[in-house]
Amino acid sequence: MSDFILFTEHKKADGSSLLEVQINNPQKLNVLNQEIIYALNKAVKNWMLREDLSAVFIHSAGERAFSAGGDVVELYHRMLKNKSNPLDPVKDFFKTEYETDYLLQKIDKPIVLWGNGIVMGGGMGLFMSASHPIATENSLFAMPEVSIGFFPDVGASHFLTRASNNLGLYIALTACRLNAKTLEYLNLNKWFFYHKDKQKVFDFLKHNSFKDKRDFDFQFQSFYKAPDFLARQECWIEKFEKEILQCLAFKNLNSFYDYLSQLDLPDDQWEQNRQNFLKGSPSSLAVIFEQFKRAKRETDLKALFEMETLIAFNISLKPDFKEGVRALLVDKTKDPKWNPSSVHQLGPEEVEQYFTAQEGWDCSLKV
Repeated sequence: MSDFILFTEHKKADGSSLLEVQINNPQKLNVLNQEIIYALNKAVKNWMLREDLSAVFIHSAGERAFSAGGDVVELYHRMLKNKSNPLDPVKDFFKTEYETDYLLQKIDKPIVLWGNGIVMGGGMGLFMSASHPIATENSLFAMPEVSIGFFPDVGASHFLTRASNNLGLYIALTACRLNAKTLEYLNLNKWFFYHKDKQKVFDFLKHNSFKDKRDFDFQFQSFYKAPDFLARQECWIEKFEKEILQCLAFKNLNSFYDYLSQLDLPDDQWEQNRQNFLKGSPSSLAVIFEQFKRAKRETDLKALFEMETLIAFNISLKPDFKEGVRALLVDKTKDPKWNPSSVHQLGPEEVEQYFTAQEGWDCSLKV
């Protein structure tokens, strides 16, 4: 078993088991490397078979991050080593990750996840896949994939399209950072605790009996008391919702891009989001715009993960993904050379390529 993820079983007085899962990669902000993803995938499949399993508690080592996302730097180097067929490591990495997130949502056991600190990318995929994800006063959420030439995956086609007033599209296009209060406002989460109360939550799981997920939910509702930090945190999205909705009123990317590029407001986060958008990969922006259109027409969760698998295969073979990882995370020059360099160079045919399987591809989840 990998040292990057630790499994501890706690026997309860009623004979059932509480399984504690700790992501143990704090030096790298608990990024999900291939070892972690494989081990977690295997474990989740086992949980589905265990009648004695009362609940699962997922958390991470260290105080800075639950998880800053998938280890795309590791993937980048594996793709470079496998130049003859760079899609092989991509298939291994993303299909296993997406399958894990999908299965987590299908388990008839309470999955409690402690999302303290940075929760981004693949970390947010795990967070949103848990039945009872918990945010704290320190939580910082984002789907920043546009900055590295990728797209919001790990189920974002499902959870971001559920956000109020289509605001998830703005979040995806601008890599907008969200605190716990904003997640509540967007109807993306309802469980919040102070980080100091982590042990209290764990003790609740350890010392109470639960017949099933519904029984757990009833007991957890009685145990839960909303923390007062929610009243003190600023909900930035609510503050600028009118301006964001003006952007979202445009139904094509070119108009959206031209409008937002000119909408200069005297607010630091607005400007940071705008710069994320303007400096992001034009191909990623186009893919995201189309991804959200298609996701809104699809109600089947498995089909959405399979669409993301298809996009991931295609986008990984395009130049922007490797260039984005290189510039932002490997060389850290922060000067990616996107190809193409403008959203206005991307027509429907170019975008359609990202949603079309090549011969021999299998994008289905084997679940």
